[in-house]
Amino acid sequence: MMNQVIGLCNTVANQRMLCAVLTTAGGLHMALTDSQPVLGMLDLPSMGWFSAQHLLGSALVVCGGCCLISCMN
Repeated sequence: MMNQVIGLCNTVANQRMLCAVLTTAGGLHMALTDSQPVLGMLDLPSMGWFSAQHLLGSALVVCGGCCLISCMN
């Protein structure tokens, strides 16, 4: 079982460009959609329209974008 998990992780790690694109797309989705309760039950505080969801989405966009730029070099 552990060997299968390690194999999966190695396969994903070798697909850096795909991971960067998915991270950027997921971050954009989180940053641009209306705030929703986390896991359907935790309603985290927000400051107007900006919430923890938007903060995480923005961080994912930055990380994914940097990874995309790095993969293209």
